[in-house]
Amino acid sequence: MEEQGYDVDDPIGPETSLVQDLGFSSLDFVQLIVDIEAKWARKLGFQDLLLKNGVYVKDVSVSEIESFLAAQLSSVDAPSAPPGPVSATSGHSAVRQAAIPGDAIPPITAESVVAFRQSIRPRQLPAGSSSTPKNPRAVFVLSPPRSGTTLFRVILAGHPRLFAPPELYLLMYDDLQQRRLELAGDANSHLLEGTMRALVELEACSADEAEARMAAWEQQSLPTRDFYGYLQSRLGDRLLVDKTPLYPLDPSILARAELDFEEPLYIHLVRHPYGMIRSYEESQLDRFAPVLYENSFHRRQLAELTWYVSHRNILDFKASVPDGRWLQLGFESLVTQPEHEISRLCQFLGLDLDPAMLQPYSQPERRMLSGAKQLTRMPGDLKFHLHKGIDPEAATRWQQFLPSDFLGDLTWDLAEQFGYERQQVRQLLEAQGLLR
Repeated sequence: MEEQGYDVDDPIGPETSLVQDLGFSSLDFVQLIVDIEAKWARKLGFQDLLLKNGVYVKDVSVSEIESFLAAQLSSVDAPSAPPGPVSATSGHSAVRQAAIPGDAIPPITAESVVAFRQSIRPRQLPAGSSSTPKNPRAVFVLSPPRSGTTLFRVILAGHPRLFAPPELYLLMYDDLQQRRLELAGDANSHLLEGTMRALVELEACSADEAEARMAAWEQQSLPTRDFYGYLQSRLGDRLLVDKTPLYPLDPSILARAELDFEEPLYIHLVRHPYGMIRSYEESQLDRFAPVLYENSFHRRQLAELTWYVSHRNILDFKASVPDGRWLQLGFESLVTQPEHEISRLCQFLGLDLDPAMLQPYSQPERRMLSGAKQLTRMPGDLKFHLHKGIDPEAATRWQQFLPSDFLGDLTWDLAEQFGYERQQVRQLLEAQGLLR
């Protein structure tokens, strides 16, 4: 570590812990990962070390890193089995079952969509009173998980007129106590950190103070609508941005935004379904536990269904929103033409382009890139921290790993509405000798 420039005072041994003994923050740990992978010139899948049964570890020892590296380096060239199906157990964890060949996974159908929708936990969200004043305007980023939303949030956070904290997980709950009861389990507790990180930033307080304040509000069952209002009262002339990728899975959650806010703005972020599915499978996102749903779909099916149902709900919701309050952006255009797309974004928001938005890895504290407690439990997408700039290759990286055109016809019909072409995928597979 000293060779890499890390400031280490005490001797390091196998049992030395990175957080407790060396005081590593999440970003320190990510930098260590970057250095290790640069040395070996390959990606080593460190997310498997950071996540145990769907929960971020709180610390890692030197011996654990050594063992992990030895295992990864010995198996890095070995073929990997396709990911297995997912089964939710006791509502708090998801486990992988026996892997099955990828070509044996049934394509999703209309029946699959119905079953998936039925598996989503129904929300009992009160309609609210028309006599209750709405909160001021806010911005909602609508997109399924693994669609580039963490990068997008951090781009937004670079503008001085925007306040874009990590995922808030507020709109889906009536009050803060209800939110804690659902998210406080081991597999989901990291989802509570976005609100605490927002308080740390707005109040210039410690993580412990923010946690105590949240605990008091949770005990009081403070309505989430009022908590949003409190955050906005601390913003001055800044707009609040809420980027929580699970909102689009339930139409009632989307409708809540119109009830609780005065003419909110919506940014619909779209990514190629194969890109989203590849990222979902790679991150094993289902291990974070089904906050909204429990089912036994195969991981690949679950990813595709999440993409389809989220975007279907978003488009249905769009029909009730005036055009002037809606902007659609493509992830692929965002990473290949960032200045053009971010200029479009700023024009929609009524803001001037700020150059800092084009440098999303600068000013990490201002962009709230670390967790509230500076541990390894990082908000948003861990993979974001392993890059150093907007990566245009992220637009098409999935093409290297595509085994076949396995999308269901329903998914393709919707994808083509967004400009993604099935014929282009077939040509890609044909060129690789994979078209069947």
